[in-house]
Amino acid sequence: MALSAFQTQRFVLSNAQDLAAWRAFAAKEDASLDASRMSGQWHEWMRCEDPAREKALTEAEVEAAFEARQAATETGRYGTVVWYSWRKQALLLLEEAEFVAVRTNRNQLKIRAEEQAQLAGKAVGIVGLSVGRSMALALAMERIVGTLHIADDDTIELSNLNRMSCSLFELGTEKWCSTARAIAEVDPYIEVKVWPRGFRAEDMADFMDEVDLIVDACDAPAAKALLRLGARDRRLPLLMETNDRGLIDVERYDFEDTRDFLHGRVTAEQLTELAQGGTWTREWLDAFVDLSTISPRAMDSLAEVGTTLAGWPQLHSDVALGAGAAAAIIRRILLGEAVADQRIRIDLHEQLSVTHPA
Repeated sequence: MALSAFQTQRFVLSNAQDLAAWRAFAAKEDASLDASRMSGQWHEWMRCEDPAREKALTEAEVEAAFEARQAATETGRYGTVVWYSWRKQALLLLEEAEFVAVRTNRNQLKIRAEEQAQLAGKAVGIVGLSVGRSMALALAMERIVGTLHIADDDTIELSNLNRMSCSLFELGTEKWCSTARAIAEVDPYIEVKVWPRGFRAEDMADFMDEVDLIVDACDAPAAKALLRLGARDRRLPLLMETNDRGLIDVERYDFEDTRDFLHGRVTAEQLTELAQGGTWTREWLDAFVDLSTISPRAMDSLAEVGTTLAGWPQLHSDVALGAGAAAAIIRRILLGEAVADQRIRIDLHEQLSVTHPA
């Protein structure tokens, strides 16, 4: 698939070279520019810059400020034209610094400005884009990263739509393509690198050498093993979220005292054997999810997969809860907060079984 199928093209109108490039592109593609949303964005920018004055601003003042901003550029124009090839549409957006400031304004002060700037330089790799799609979108929406690497070789099927926020028009679309498009439609300034063949041994260096943290959201046991071997070799933290009873594995392979894998449940020799083509067994499932602690309904399902069930059950409510929790943990790790190597559960069912005083 061509890059244009999931990547935007951006033209900064205050830059003379970009302005000329946009005019040539628009003529060639017969592309019209939708600038109708710019005044609202600019007004919001001014409100974010001076919240105390916002109510006193008149439309004339907002327009005059925009005209002054344009006059200060080398071209007399302002804004970024973003071309979405899959929609055949061009939008006029705030330029990057202003766009990011407005987009993250409501993060403050839960994420402070200096932390937001630090996170902009971070990269996260996500392998598996069923559960992983929700994590990718959570990271993008809070702008916890500046770059995402996403890997998956599967396409969207109808049965995915109980937990993936895709549309019927995307059936048969590659999961990585759909995810990259969704991120671009939230924030075209986030860099997304795609791995359409999934995560493979021959791609390990290219995929992992550029990231600060790994998310394991895949099903293939060999890939899970390779991710951990690669993470330990490169001193990278790794997260796995399995959404049954809110299980999140925080695996700190960036800690020097981390020797074995999965919190000491698996040795390097065992993991290397799995990486060479091992398959799921009850023993491996137990190592990854601890079968003694999974929910009763998950245990019932385990015996039915491949007989009365076509696949492992997953619910959107569980996936969404897990993605939010994982994003919060990833943010803390990337900011250098003290997050231990641990296996935790954020079990809503367990919380609801206890009456908490109001």
